[in-house]
Amino acid sequence: MTETTSARKFSGTQLLTVFLSISSAAVIVLSLLGYGVALSVETKFGIPHAVVFNSTTDLLTLGSWAVIQMLNYLSKLSEWGFYLAIWEMSWPATKIALMFSMAILVIGALALAVPALLRRWTGLNDSVKQLREFASTHRKVSVIVAVPLFILGTPLLAMPLALLVILVGLVLLACFLSIIPIAGIQAGSAHIDDWVVGPTICAPLMARDTRLQPRPASKQGENSKVKATTCVSVKKAEGPEHRGRVVFATFNAVVLYDPATGSVRRVATDGASIEVVDKL
Repeated sequence: MTETTSARKFSGTQLLTVFLSISSAAVIVLSLLGYGVALSVETKFGIPHAVVFNSTTDLLTLGSWAVIQMLNYLSKLSEWGFYLAIWEMSWPATKIALMFSMAILVIGALALAVPALLRRWTGLNDSVKQLREFASTHRKVSVIVAVPLFILGTPLLAMPLALLVILVGLVLLACFLSIIPIAGIQAGSAHIDDWVVGPTICAPLMARDTRLQPRPASKQGENSKVKATTCVSVKKAEGPEHRGRVVFATFNAVVLYDPATGSVRRVATDGASIEVVDKL
């Protein structure tokens, strides 16, 4: 009975550990995606990405925009151009990773090939056999010689190799992590092009009766749908009113775009009244 209870507790602890690990990884990925979305705002409109978010929570919110945009691209998984676009966007990072991977393969191949070639060309096997025979017949001398060489040689060989492994690992990790913000930039830019700049009108306001009416079925071959975007008005007790198309929104701010003038501004929403409008 005691063994069964401890096994259940152990399995529960393992499940909790796995859940926390997955949650932490998801938070990191969403934060990096959100950082890429903030960079897309700077790329498209010139607003510094550092002012788009204030906390990790804002990054998670921006990351959710990227995830939603990526879900819209699931229909393009069968298109070769979709993967080509991702490869072109991530090439600056993957190029470095490929170079380091090729360098590691070349160094590993040389490390395996050079000793074999030296043994074949210089008769190193005979020297190794002589050293083994000398060590077996003169154990005290071999111990006296081997211990200082091991103490002095290990740090000299291990430290550079360890530093090289750490450096290569950090570079590969940085290259891998940089791919996620690049995906966020691509998703954010696609969202801005498709749902902020591209639409010609603001989403119309609908009364209760209109919302309750069933939508008419569209005829085959007709494409009468017009893409609309969300437009809002931000009002405060003091100060001017801000109107524009919603680019991205966080918990305490919203980025607005005015298609008539081309102006883009980040508006704080603390203590403000936000109203959805159908005209700017």
